[in-house]
Amino acid sequence: MSSTELTLDQRDIRFAAQEWLKIGQLSESEKFAEFDQDTLDLMVQEGIRFAIDVVSPTRSESDREGCRIEDGRVKVPKCLHEPYQQSYELGWASMGVSQEYGGMGAPATLGLIVNEAMNGANLGLSMFFGLTSGAADLIDTYGSDSLKQKYVAKMYQGKFTGTMCLSEPQAGSDVGAGTTSAESVEDGVYKIKGSKCWISSGDSDLGENVIHAVLARVKGAPDGTKGLSLFVVPHTRVNDDGSLGDWNDVTVVSIEDKLGIHASPTAVLNFGENGDCLGWIIGEEGKGISSMFMMMNGARIFTGLIGLSLAGAAYENARTYAYERVQGTNISKIRDPEAPRVTIVEHPAVRLNLINMKAKVEAMRALLYYTVFQLDLELIAKTDEERQKAQNMVDLLTPMCKGWCTEVGLDVVQVGIQVLGGVGYTKDFPMEQLFRDARIAPIYEGTTDIQALDLVGRKMIQNDGILFQQLMEQFSQSIEKHREHPELSEIFKTFEGHCETLYETSLGSQEVLKTRGMEGVALYATPFLMYISSISAGWLLLQQAVVATEKLGQIKTENGVGDLADSSFLKENEDALFYANKLKTTRYFVEAIIPQFEALLAGGRKQNFDALEIVF
Repeated sequence: MSSTELTLDQRDIRFAAQEWLKIGQLSESEKFAEFDQDTLDLMVQEGIRFAIDVVSPTRSESDREGCRIEDGRVKVPKCLHEPYQQSYELGWASMGVSQEYGGMGAPATLGLIVNEAMNGANLGLSMFFGLTSGAADLIDTYGSDSLKQKYVAKMYQGKFTGTMCLSEPQAGSDVGAGTTSAESVEDGVYKIKGSKCWISSGDSDLGENVIHAVLARVKGAPDGTKGLSLFVVPHTRVNDDGSLGDWNDVTVVSIEDKLGIHASPTAVLNFGENGDCLGWIIGEEGKGISSMFMMMNGARIFTGLIGLSLAGAAYENARTYAYERVQGTNISKIRDPEAPRVTIVEHPAVRLNLINMKAKVEAMRALLYYTVFQLDLELIAKTDEERQKAQNMVDLLTPMCKGWCTEVGLDVVQVGIQVLGGVGYTKDFPMEQLFRDARIAPIYEGTTDIQALDLVGRKMIQNDGILFQQLMEQFSQSIEKHREHPELSEIFKTFEGHCETLYETSLGSQEVLKTRGMEGVALYATPFLMYISSISAGWLLLQQAVVATEKLGQIKTENGVGDLADSSFLKENEDALFYANKLKTTRYFVEAIIPQFEALLAGGRKQNFDALEIVF
């Protein structure tokens, strides 16, 4: 372990996947029959090892070299080429891809775990994998057979990279205001003209070609999102035999000079400057935004994973540094001139920072792993009811994964810098890059405020509020089941109070809607998102705590240990220490962290609407 190299909490990862979610049960289905627990464990270990040994050495170098435009094309840092190729050759960049296209066909949960490591190793590189798979998924799901044959396999194999082109300079997050046009020239083929901006991984020399998924408006289509269609627009045209043809009039105007993710080129692209850019429609006219949202939902979970990945790396670096750095004496001996100097992990303020980091990282991991596990359960569901239940949970939790995890992840990295002190602000340690890279996550793929509006304006009122009701029922069932738990009853009682406050807040929003309209509800939508997300994460941590108490009880019985107050036993038994710590982080999260997010709603409870009335 090192305070400058990538380290992951593999014990918590194994616990969450194997002991809590029990993802090995997926092998009982025909779809994932090959992925028994032993296979999953091996793949997790090898995927993490690859991320640490092959990818992470490029993180700092690629950040400092950055990307550049040369002869109209983007050149990425040289050090990325070899790990890019190996990622596809070994299958780590295409784990969830169907075996039909040469992928592993692995469960989404397994892919998420490995991607946690890959993001922490080098976010700039892993973004290429996520965007390419997302664009290929769109073509594979909605495209014609000829489009699938021409593009999908090569994208999944990394020969072509892919992008998602929504934003335009004059529109920003208002996708429906896009003006990029499409004019039909023959069946399924259109002339594309317009400009797109903020295009992540917008161009590169990693693959032979770049395939853009572009939203454009067919001439005569209505304004707004309903008039948008989706097109495959390759940088270089692909002939029917698979060979590369002529340039497709796609111009890389510039790449952004950004705060972070320097290894990922964020491009401004012009389509059809010379009137010769062709696009092939994906699906039907006017269905572009609904098709794109299939990719965006996955992209939003992937973005939430950035928060976990970088925060997890920051916590491990900060924890190690706290054991390395010697400074001052123990506060209880501060007046003793003979007192020995101690490592900073003994200082209460540092310990408070570390438990905040640790608890939040484990909470993010629980929320993201659980959400993606629902995607796997949806795929293997035996009844429509099971399938819908899993889908409802994914729909409701996705804006929480994206909004809450990116904000909390950024906060954790910031605290990590504080633990390191001055050196955390220097390039000698990875913390400053982790912070710069993490800062984009709350912004792109829909800002935190947009996620909050999606939650309160769509998901919570969808089907007469059934999604929110089902979540509250899940909370209630857990509370009732464990109300008399011999070790966790008090924590569940505290959690019940949070749930009651959440329910009262949701009822209060209905009154605000009547008196102040939707803008009154929207004013405190983001604080509400942060609060309900923390409660949802707390619910999942409590599930983990129940498992931990059972495991700890087994260890005590097997070893004839009655009271774990004897810390010497915990030092000797790593599993016992892990489970004991899980109980502490859960209790701290429920008692100390959830109230931090509840405090954000103070203005809403007072129905303070000054922000809507003040003149700025």
